[in-house]
Amino acid sequence: MALGQDIYTQESQPNGHYNHLSTINRVRHHGSIERFIEAEAIDNGIIYHCVKHEVPFVLAGSIRDDGPLPGVYCDAYAAQDAMRDRVRKATTVICMATMLHTIATGNMTPSYRVLEDGTVREIYFYCVDISEFMVNKLTDRGSLSANGIVTNVQDFICNVMKGLGL
Repeated sequence: MALGQDIYTQESQPNGHYNHLSTINRVRHHGSIERFIEAEAIDNGIIYHCVKHEVPFVLAGSIRDDGPLPGVYCDAYAAQDAMRDRVRKATTVICMATMLHTIATGNMTPSYRVLEDGTVREIYFYCVDISEFMVNKLTDRGSLSANGIVTNVQDFICNVMKGLGL
């Protein structure tokens, strides 16, 4: 379910737009995303797989946040520092459906890294959004290594999962 729409059938669900608030409250009840995943027996989704495979992620709040969700950086400066720390170590960055966070990440992501052995390695940067304007805006702001994918994020995730055999 994604903000009121079934991600597989794209059918709107009655009062489905409240699902994210219920989920936020369940995470808050458990005290952390990790404990929520364990206690609620969550077995799928991006955050689930990041936690399961110990892939670091940064959740940065916004002025319009419905939280605070445990684990979300509410301080913009702390969020930026955490994002910079992650992108310095990243080899691939995928930003999905959040224009301001995507542009911020694009602005602080270098186009390459020099590895310990001296090898220069490109950082793969993907921007997935339903809006062509958003994808172009990222490149227009100087993120020259960004690759835009104009599509519905739900469809993107489902196709990636199928491609990975999940």
